Amino acid sequence: MNFLSISRGFLRRRWVTVLLSVLSIATGTALVTGILLLRDESRNTFSQKDTGYEIIVGAKGSPLQLVLNTMYHVGAPVGNIPLDVYEKLARDRRVGVMLPMVFGDNISGFRVVGTAPQFFSAFEYRKGRRVRVETGRPFAMDYEAVIGSDVAQATGLKLGSTVLMTHGMHEGGEVHDFERLTITGVLVPTQTAIDRGVFTTLRTVWDAHYREYQHQQEAADALLAEAEGGETTDYDHAHGDDHSNHVKRDSLIPPDFTTITAIAVRLKSPVFFDSFMRSVNDRTAAQAVLPVREIAELFVVVGNIHGLLLIVSYLVVAVGAISMFIAMYTSLHERRREVAVLRALGAHRRTILGLMLTEAVLTGLAGAVVGLVVARVALVVAEPAIRAQTGVAIAVTGLHVVEVFIACGVVLLAVVTALLPAYMAYRVDVSDHLASTG
Repeated sequence: MNFLSISRGFLRRRWVTVLLSVLSIATGTALVTGILLLRDESRNTFSQKDTGYEIIVGAKGSPLQLVLNTMYHVGAPVGNIPLDVYEKLARDRRVGVMLPMVFGDNISGFRVVGTAPQFFSAFEYRKGRRVRVETGRPFAMDYEAVIGSDVAQATGLKLGSTVLMTHGMHEGGEVHDFERLTITGVLVPTQTAIDRGVFTTLRTVWDAHYREYQHQQEAADALLAEAEGGETTDYDHAHGDDHSNHVKRDSLIPPDFTTITAIAVRLKSPVFFDSFMRSVNDRTAAQAVLPVREIAELFVVVGNIHGLLLIVSYLVVAVGAISMFIAMYTSLHERRREVAVLRALGAHRRTILGLMLTEAVLTGLAGAVVGLVVARVALVVAEPAIRAQTGVAIAVTGLHVVEVFIACGVVLLAVVTALLPAYMAYRVDVSDHLASTG
């Protein structure tokens, strides 16, 4: 006897109630799958145990904000620290590599990061992995820049392109319209926030902010002179603003503008961690934080939220299973004659039990498959927005172990739900039901 053929016949005759059961189970499955995949992928991204950011030094304030802003370009900087703090730490014999970074501008929403040449030569964004230029070359002078792979794809910038910087972390700020960045290279994809960065020299960012300040001051002076009845000057001409990429600049930038937003530090030995961090926190105007520790504390909070979402998702799956139970139970009265006929044709009680459980397996499997497909499609659609906002790259290729467990769990739940109706069908009396419907 072909279980599948007979079960498909049963399901086709009750296709409306079966479809509703499948959709209920699929909804819960999609929610559970999406939440678990997002949790696992975000944990893999944020909890990089092989991260090259061993210690981050920045302005005093929220340690987590400093980590998220520096490593993932999320949120606003805590603040800046004086350049002499960086210079002092650079002379520390415990330090192996130090990478200064300064934020404050963007290009089409992608952050401009002022940094040093060791970004290419010594810095490891993950243990054993260094930043490499895929096409072009690293920046070699002020107002030259290399861009991450995501920036190149989203903006269309390429080698030789020139572009103006915008003040602030987001689009819509005041444009630094006195000098353009020239793109000299595109970086190899790293699957980190580096892919969403525009990297140039420290002095480029300092100079842009200082010249913007000079521009505002001279514009204010001109307005004041005009209000007092004095002569006004053509500010753009006086300031040498010819909107070219080779404007002459003053060599001296005041200390107020030569500040550092964050410093990525790798020590020569792990034994120096505690002493180095104490010396920074107690003896300078900066703070030193361990990114791994801060991210671990973040996931304690996020884990509670994930737990609540999973409870809701499990309840949705349970509702789907209950709807399937109700559908099978209420249809059992209509199917008693079918069961009696099968028994009269020689089907054993175990055969009837097997048919009912097969029907439950098919319904549960259909709901699980539809739910997994919906979750995958939703993640594929949402992945660019998630990555742009958080830096979390969702891997949607290949079958995750969690999906296998979810599918098996849903099918098992469907079987358990069908046990009572299946047992009732198993107990059907042949003579009574054939006689009553004869």
